[in-house]
Amino acid sequence: MMMKKYLKLYVAVLVVSLVSIFEIQLSKTAVYEEESLDSGIKVLAQMQDLRESYANASVDSSLGTPFRRYAMHTMPVYGKEFHSTLIEYPYGSSKRTDSLAAKPAHGIILYVHGYNDYFFQRELAEKADSAGYAFFAIDLHYCGRSLMPGDARGDMRNMREFFAELDYAVELARVITKERADSLPMVLMGHSQGGLLAAFYANHRPEEKFAALVLNSPFFDFNFNWLVRNLAIPVVSEIAMYLPDFSIGSSGNPNYAYSLDKKYYGEWLYNTEWKSESRPEQFLGWVRAIHKAQQELHRGFHINSPILVMHGDCTEKGEEWSENYMHCDGVLDVEHIEKWAPKVGPNVKTETIAGGLHDLFLSRKAVRDEAYAKAFRFIDESL
Repeated sequence: MMMKKYLKLYVAVLVVSLVSIFEIQLSKTAVYEEESLDSGIKVLAQMQDLRESYANASVDSSLGTPFRRYAMHTMPVYGKEFHSTLIEYPYGSSKRTDSLAAKPAHGIILYVHGYNDYFFQRELAEKADSAGYAFFAIDLHYCGRSLMPGDARGDMRNMREFFAELDYAVELARVITKERADSLPMVLMGHSQGGLLAAFYANHRPEEKFAALVLNSPFFDFNFNWLVRNLAIPVVSEIAMYLPDFSIGSSGNPNYAYSLDKKYYGEWLYNTEWKSESRPEQFLGWVRAIHKAQQELHRGFHINSPILVMHGDCTEKGEEWSENYMHCDGVLDVEHIEKWAPKVGPNVKTETIAGGLHDLFLSRKAVRDEAYAKAFRFIDESL
């Protein structure tokens, strides 16, 4: 009987020891990956790879002609391989701008989508083309066209893991447009999480000297009360260092999606497997990645480029559907965006778009036309 008792104790100690060893090893791996990315090492895109992406371009099956897609494969410093996609609206393709097609572009716009999102905004591409800009958009790894079997949609462990594919996209866009003009100024345009990412990336790539940044309702802070933002999120972020793959399910409600989707109250058709009503499953590592980037922003970025930060004039976060979701930001708090905008750099201009949804370019026509006008006027003046 005593022998059996000691055997059980031995097995319990052995199990606990194995679990502890596994957790230590897991934490070492997490620390190594984070330190590798935080080191700031830049992985240069090879010209051979860029030419291969260029040569293997195809018509984008999601948006159709004239949109073209380019596959991109990158490997951040800790060894993971990521698949991402560059989408091009060939300059001069807009039917409204036949006279513009023969003229060289003023510059290049690279658009970065938000969380639970991908690029589908055909109208935005046409407007950019009409304004005289070569337009490109990226579907980041684990998102949209870049989603591979087994990927955790929209997931990440560090915002720097996107740097290699953004570097690649910037260089590939330059290779593609080089046929028409040399040394075109590059403008970054980002929405929501893509707005935070675009600013975070530009802050760590000062040598690129981006001509301007346009941030559409950027994710500058979590949309929670003061206690959660300043006490709970930092604690969760620290725990996430050791348990990055711990699932916290899906947060938020579907009301913002209802304001966009043509099946409900909106006017847009898009792939709901790539941009779903419910947010994808989220993990603690994603929370840490966002929190670390936001912390750095709150301390202050040092981007010298002209920056436009746009947002709506009201916030709606009710659990039940209401008409407010048709003219307010249903995802982020617009006061948080306004508060942190000056921290992006010394040359920041903010614009409040009355009646704007979270994605201002998906608001009702009169509202989005105002957002387009202000964005492209700002870019013109910056260049």
